[in-house]
Amino acid sequence: MKGVVFVKFNEFIEHLWGDEFWDELLFEAKLPSEGVYTTVGLYDDQELFTLIGLVVAKKNISAKDAQIAFGKWVFKELYAAAPPQAHDFKDAFEFLHGVQSVIHIEVKKFNPDAILPEFTFLDESPTTLTFHYQSPRKLCFFCEGMVYGLAEHTHQDVLVSHKECEHNGDSRCVLEVEKI
Repeated sequence: MKGVVFVKFNEFIEHLWGDEFWDELLFEAKLPSEGVYTTVGLYDDQELFTLIGLVVAKKNISAKDAQIAFGKWVFKELYAAAPPQAHDFKDAFEFLHGVQSVIHIEVKKFNPDAILPEFTFLDESPTTLTFHYQSPRKLCFFCEGMVYGLAEHTHQDVLVSHKECEHNGDSRCVLEVEKI
């Protein structure tokens, strides 16, 4: 996983609970990287899952809620680094289409080895967008949080539901975003 995710997770944790809590997580996690992350580095995905697991245990929240909160928080951080074309999208649905057709293409230009989620759009109406979220990392709840961060950015109220979810035994993750 790209180091930017780890750097932002560090910032997220320190924002919510302080740098002492971050240090506590790193001490207990005993990570191969020792928690020394750079935005351009590549790190084992398991390190993020280990850190999330420790947050879940220490703060008595679910992994789902932790990932949603991080996704929502990090949206604005990643948006600031998004390619200029992404800043033209003013609607949540338009932006979600742009993730696949613009943002991830630009990311791949700079990081050809990046493993990015893919969206296959299944159905769309003026108020509902349904897409298949595909990622070997199975971070559909993080994606849900990113959608909530996006909706906040575009000043739109949305409800995200998982019509199918690998975490519930389904063969794939299908998210539905409804404008409310």
